[in-house]
Amino acid sequence: MSDVQQSEVIKRLTDILDELKIGYAIGGSIASSIYGTPRFTQDADITVQPFLPVAERLYEMLKDSFYISKEAMYQAIRAQSSFNIIHFETAFKIDIFTANSEFEKLLLTRSKKNKIEESINKSFSLVSPEDIILLKLKWYKQSDFSSDRQWTDVLGVLSVQKNSLDFEYLKNWAKKLGLNELLQKVISESGTH
Repeated sequence: MSDVQQSEVIKRLTDILDELKIGYAIGGSIASSIYGTPRFTQDADITVQPFLPVAERLYEMLKDSFYISKEAMYQAIRAQSSFNIIHFETAFKIDIFTANSEFEKLLLTRSKKNKIEESINKSFSLVSPEDIILLKLKWYKQSDFSSDRQWTDVLGVLSVQKNSLDFEYLKNWAKKLGLNELLQKVISESGTH
């Protein structure tokens, strides 16, 4: 599946989120590829603001183009967790995370508008470079420090964005999220600070 096809699927979803006025920020390897070293990805991660009042409408607007389990969606809303949808035509999977923690809500407000594919005339909300570093360090820690891809993605973002990163913000939130040592390690490994 090409980057253009992926971007078109993401555009279809985000157009619906925009129509329903559900704030979102694209994270995962799509954001780290935009800010750092591009790499192939087979799915997308999107954080959305809580959307219970329009959940039924979201389901109705997605179900013809995407496989979506209504039960999994409502369970994710109740459990403050995630669910996924899969585009029928391309089998492209999108994980949708509901913003519940202070950090997740903040990353929505700090998102940056960016193009993800030149041929698609839309600027998407992307997680900020600082927040993608924190998210990827968090996933790296949750994988028992075994996901080299997460670590490599963080190194890529640090090396490309080093002159524009807010290191105070990064260090402050790394402390709050229990990622302080990991952040220090990746910064020293990248030689950026």
